[in-house]
Amino acid sequence: MSRPNYGGLDWLKFAAALMVVANHTSPLLSYSATADFLVSNLLSRIAVPVFFMTAGFLFFRKLTGNSLTDRIALRSYMLKILKLYAIAVLVYIPLNVYTGYFSDPFTIYTLLKDIVFDGTFYHLWYLPASIIGFFIIYSMYRKLSMNATLAWAGLLYIMGLLGDSYYGIMQNSNGLVHIYEGMFNVFDYTRNGLFYAPIYLAVGAWAAKQPISVRTPFANAALFAVSLVLMYVEGILLHSEDIPRHDSMYIFTLPATYFLFQWSLQWKLKANKTFREWRVWVYILHPLAIVLVRGAAEVTKLEQLFITNSLIHFIAVCVVSIGMAAITVWLMTVSRKFR
Repeated sequence: MSRPNYGGLDWLKFAAALMVVANHTSPLLSYSATADFLVSNLLSRIAVPVFFMTAGFLFFRKLTGNSLTDRIALRSYMLKILKLYAIAVLVYIPLNVYTGYFSDPFTIYTLLKDIVFDGTFYHLWYLPASIIGFFIIYSMYRKLSMNATLAWAGLLYIMGLLGDSYYGIMQNSNGLVHIYEGMFNVFDYTRNGLFYAPIYLAVGAWAAKQPISVRTPFANAALFAVSLVLMYVEGILLHSEDIPRHDSMYIFTLPATYFLFQWSLQWKLKANKTFREWRVWVYILHPLAIVLVRGAAEVTKLEQLFITNSLIHFIAVCVVSIGMAAITVWLMTVSRKFR
């Protein structure tokens, strides 16, 4: 049997990494606040779910059902994420110092809270969320049916929605508000490994155990487009009523991500390990690229071009991020040869 080709997933994840950059740079803000909202605050919200869903799919498709070998595979995967997280935390310590992270009200408690849930820099939450989410879904996967796992993960997501984009609907329920305010003493957002990651990992795991989709590429593309439009409607309505506390979690992000994921499996593109590794480092290094682009623009007196013009700023940050990612992957490849 020929080995499956997941080149489409590689391209999708790379595009998702650039969507994360868009979320943090607002590429269309200089031209239209509305257009930028649709891209930076809505479309980009598919990016991290893509990471989680594809990770769940690729990990769970490899499991054999043997508890010992599966636990070894999980431990190996967790250690890989933990190592990456530790490197990322160290990389951003200088910026943490520059931004005053270690000044008041910094405490050991806030540090532990950030390490476990929120990340020590604004984008690093994804890595501990992956660890927690995988632990939750793997534990459910071993003890429950797939349908029960999806149901429990869905319930966690609903709880997360109430602390995120649907927070405002609880304002008449003091009891629920107090519960969530208590939660926010432990973590800053419900888009974390407890409430956000599990459903996307679970759907990826479920997809890994299903037969190949019989839908045509056009059907998956159409279903993605319909789901995306519904997500746009959802996001616009919620924001128009000032309901979100944060806006990372939407109901229709789930079907939009799923159909985009299924569609990407049908793209006839060649898989590329180097390209895949670039995506990881684009995600990790892009905030550093933002600082470098802004700093270089100020030194060269080109702020009007590379900072004020949001689209050129976004493109410059993408180029620098990709360049830094390519250099990092090259250095890692070279270092492996001397081990």
